[in-house]
Amino acid sequence: MSRDPATLAADEEPGVQAEVQRAAVRQLLAGGPFAESLHVLLVLVVAALVWNSLSLGLIVGWVSAVTAAALLRTWWRLQIGKRTPSAEEALRGVRLTVAGIGLAWGVGAAAAIPALQPHEGALILVVLTGIIAGATSALVGDRRSFRYLLLTTLAPIPFGILLQGQARFNVIAVVLIALFALGMDRVHRRGYRTFAERVRGGVLLELSSQELARQHAYLDALIASTPVAIAVLDDRRSVRSVNAAFEALFGYAAAEVVGAGIDGLIVPESLRSESSDLETRVRRGETVRVEVERVRKDGRRIQVRLSAAAVKAAADGALVALYEDISDRKAAEAAMREARDLAERVARARSAFLANMSHEIRTPMNAVLGFVELVLDTELAPEQRRALELVRTSSEALLTILNDILDYSKIEAEHLELESIPFDLPKVVHATATLLAVRAREKHLELTVDVLPDVPQMVRGDPTRLRQVLMNLIGNAIKFTEQGEVDVSASVMQRDGGGAAVQFRVRDTGIGIPAEQLGTIFQEFTQADASMTRRYGGTGLGLAISRRLVTLMGGELAVTSDVSRGSEFSFALTLPIEAAPQATARATVSLGGRRLLVVDDNETNRRILRDMLGAEGMAVHEAPRADAGMEALRRASRAGAPYDLAILDAQMPDQDGFTLATAIRADRALAETRLLILTSAGQRGDGERCRQLGIQAYLTKPIARADLVEAVGTVLAGTASAPGGVDLVTRHSIAESRHALRILLAEDNPVNQQVATAMLLKRGHQVDVVSNGREAVDAVAREGYDVVLMDIQMPEMDGFEATEKIRALPQGRSLPIIALTAHALSGERERCLERGMSGYLAKPFKAHDLFAAVEGRGAQPADAAAAPSPAVDLAGFRRAMEEAGAAEAVDGILETFVATLPQRLEALVAAAGGTEAEPLQRAAHAFKSAAGTIGAGHLAALLEEMERAARDGDVVGARDKLEHVRGEARAALDYLRTATKGGPDA
Repeated sequence: MSRDPATLAADEEPGVQAEVQRAAVRQLLAGGPFAESLHVLLVLVVAALVWNSLSLGLIVGWVSAVTAAALLRTWWRLQIGKRTPSAEEALRGVRLTVAGIGLAWGVGAAAAIPALQPHEGALILVVLTGIIAGATSALVGDRRSFRYLLLTTLAPIPFGILLQGQARFNVIAVVLIALFALGMDRVHRRGYRTFAERVRGGVLLELSSQELARQHAYLDALIASTPVAIAVLDDRRSVRSVNAAFEALFGYAAAEVVGAGIDGLIVPESLRSESSDLETRVRRGETVRVEVERVRKDGRRIQVRLSAAAVKAAADGALVALYEDISDRKAAEAAMREARDLAERVARARSAFLANMSHEIRTPMNAVLGFVELVLDTELAPEQRRALELVRTSSEALLTILNDILDYSKIEAEHLELESIPFDLPKVVHATATLLAVRAREKHLELTVDVLPDVPQMVRGDPTRLRQVLMNLIGNAIKFTEQGEVDVSASVMQRDGGGAAVQFRVRDTGIGIPAEQLGTIFQEFTQADASMTRRYGGTGLGLAISRRLVTLMGGELAVTSDVSRGSEFSFALTLPIEAAPQATARATVSLGGRRLLVVDDNETNRRILRDMLGAEGMAVHEAPRADAGMEALRRASRAGAPYDLAILDAQMPDQDGFTLATAIRADRALAETRLLILTSAGQRGDGERCRQLGIQAYLTKPIARADLVEAVGTVLAGTASAPGGVDLVTRHSIAESRHALRILLAEDNPVNQQVATAMLLKRGHQVDVVSNGREAVDAVAREGYDVVLMDIQMPEMDGFEATEKIRALPQGRSLPIIALTAHALSGERERCLERGMSGYLAKPFKAHDLFAAVEGRGAQPADAAAAPSPAVDLAGFRRAMEEAGAAEAVDGILETFVATLPQRLEALVAAAGGTEAEPLQRAAHAFKSAAGTIGAGHLAALLEEMERAARDGDVVGARDKLEHVRGEARAALDYLRTATKGGPDA
C-alpha cells in the first residue's frame, strides 16, 4: 500500500529525529586535532601580544589552562574514535569539552583585561569573537554545545571590564558584549535550523526513494501474479509488457510479444477493424468492457472479456488491456440455454396434455353429473335413488381426483395463475360451507359459519382458489369428525390503508392428528397414517394443494391439533378492499332497534347469530336451553317489552325447537311473537309442521348473513299468523323472490343443452337455446336478453367470433356474455376476457357454479371490434403445436393436408353421389377432423353440418351443402399454398 509524503513524514518522524541527532554528532566530531591546536596557537599569540602588560604568572596560567582544555578535548576525541558511543553519550562529551575550552578562554580574559590597556583588551575581545564566530559553524549541530561555549567564554569578561571601573566606556563595552552574545546565539539558531532541515530533507528523500522502489516492486509483483492477463500497449499498439497470466492464456513467452503488434498476435483477421474501433474509444477516454473472441498462439480461438483503458499518467499514450477467459462461462450458458429450451418444450407438452385430458374427461362428466342431479330431484324408487346416489358420489369423487391431479400438475409446472377480481368475501365463505352442509347433516354434525361483521364485504383476489382451499379444509373436517361440530370462521386481524388481513379458521372436534405426524400431512400423497387412506379414502393431495394455493395467495397454512379432541387449520390473507356495491332495495323493514331472542344450546351458533344480526342494529338476547328461552319470552312480555322475533334451534337436548314453538303458541301472551326455526338436519314434512305451528320462517344451517338478514326482514315485515295460515319463508321462497332472467344459451352439444337448460329452468329463469354462433348473433339482434351463455367451440361460427359480432350490435355492447369451455387450465379465462367476454365457466359445472356465473355477473366488457377471420387459423395451429413442443412438424402436416385435400374432396363427392347416408357421414367426418386439426374452422363447420345431416339420414340436405364445402375447401387450399410459400400468415 502506497503512502503520500505527509503520511510518510509523520510515520517516520522518530527515525528522522534520530538521524538528525546522529548527523549532529558526526559534524561535532569532524574537526579533528587541528581545531584544538588552533586554540593553543591563538592563546600563544595573545600571550605574545600582552607579554609586557601582564605578569608572567597570569600569562603562563592562561596559556596552560587553554592548552590543557584543548589537550583534554583531543584525548576525549581519540577515545571516542575507538568505540561507537550512543548519540547521547557523544553529545555529553562534546558539551563538557567545549565548556572547558570556553572557561579557559573566558576566565583568562576576564583576569587579564583589568591589567591591560583598552586597545589590548579590545584585541583580546576580537580573538574571542573570532572563536565564537567560528563555533557557529563548528558547533552548528548542537545548540547546547554552542551555548555552553558562548556562556563560558563571554560571561566572565564583563566582570573583568567592570573591575577597571564603571566608566561609560566600560559600560558600553559590557553592553556590546551582551548584544554580541545575543546576535551569535541567533546566528547559531538559524544555522542549526538549516543544518537540521538539510539533514531531515536528505533523510526523507532517501525514505521516499525507498518507498517508491518498494511500490514499484509491489506493483510489478501484483501484475505478475494476478490471474487476469494484462498487456500494456504503446501509442503504436505495440506490446510494451505482459504478465505471466497473459503468457499462460495466449501461449506466448514475454520475449515473443514485447515490441510486437497486438493485432498480429491475438486478434483474428476478421475482428481487427472492430479492435481498432475499440482502441479509438479508449483513446477518447472511455473505459471499454466487451466480450470478444481472441486467438491463441496455437490457433485455437477463445472467448475473453476485454477491459481496456488509457494510462492517464503516461504522456506517451500507453494503454492497458485486461483479458479474462470466459470460455467455461460461455459453455455453461450454452448448456443452460439448452436445458431451458428442453424444459420449456416439456412444459408445453405437459400443458397440451393437461388441456386435452381435462377436455376429454370433463365433457362427458358434465352430462353425468348434471342429469344425476336433475333425476335425484324427482320421485324415485329407493333402489333407483341408491343407484343414482352411488353414481353421483363416484362421479364427484372421480372429478375431485381429476381436479387435484390437474391442480397439482399445474402448480408443479408453475402454470397456475391466480385471478385478481372483486368478489363478495362473506358470500364465498357461506356459499362454500352451504355446499358441504348436506354431508355434515348426513353425519349429524353441527356445521357453523362465523363471518364477523368487521370482515369487508367486497375484496379483490381469487375467489375460486379461496373457495377451493375452504372446500378442502371443511371437507376434511367433516370427513374426520364423527360427532360434535365443524366451525368455520373469518375475522379481520388488521386493516392497513386499502387492505385487510383476514384470518380464516376451520375447527373440528374430530380424531385429531398426532404431534409426530403434523409435519408430514402437507406432503403430497400423504395422510396422517396409511390406515386412514383405507378408512377415509382420498388421494392425499388436498392439503398439499391447499398449502401451495395459500402460499401463492400470500399466506401460510398452519395447523394445531390434539388427538381425540380435534384440529384447527388456519391461514391469513391480505386482500385489497373494494368499494361495496350499491345495496338493492328489498321489501323488508329496518332491523335497527328490533328485539331478538336466540334459543340454541350451541354457543358458537348463538355467537354467530348475535354478530350477524347485531351488526344490523338488532338487540340480540340469548338463551342456552328451551326452558330458559320460554322464561325469557314471558319475562319480556310481562315487562311490556316483548321480543319481536325468536330464533329457535330445531335440535336441542331435552326440548327441541318445535316443542318450544308449540309451547310459545299455546301462551296467549306470546301470540304476537314471530318465530324462525334454524335446523342442521332438515326432515321431510318440516315445512308443513312449521305452517301448522304458525312459524314464519324455516332455514337450514349454515346460513349466509345476507340470506339470514333478508329472511328476518321479511318475517318482521309481515304479521304474526295463526297456525295453519302462515306463508312460510324458506331458502326456496327467498330464491323465488329474486329477479328471473331471460338467458340465451348457445351450445351445439344436445346433452349440454339439456343439462344447462334444466338447471336454469328449475332456478326460475327463462332460457332460449341456439346451436351455433351465427344463430346466437341473430337471436341477440332479434330479442332482448339479460345474459348469454356462449360455448366456445361451435359449428358455423365459434363463440369468439359470435361474441365479436354481438359486441358490434347496439344492444350487445354491454350485454353480459359468459364463456362455456371444457378447457379448465390457467390462461383460458384471460383469453375469453380478452376476446370480449364478461365471464368464464368451465365444464362440467355444477348448478351453484352456473347460478353464480349467471346471477353474480362481474364488470361489463368494452366494445369489441369484429375482425374478419382467415380461411385457416394458421397462427393458432402453429401456436398450439409450439406449446406441445412439436413446432417442427407444422410444415409437414400442412403439406400433407394440401396434398390429400383433393382426394378427400373427391371421396366426399363420390359419397354424395350415392343414396346411402353412412359413407357420406364417414367421409364428411374424416374430412372435418383433418380440417379442424389445422385450424380450417369454416371448412370444418360446413363439414360438421354435412355430417349431421347425413347422420340424420338427410342425404339430399347433405348433398346441398357440397358446393359450399367445395368453395371453402378451395379457399383453404389457396390460403395454405400462399402461406406455406411465404405469404401472409394470418
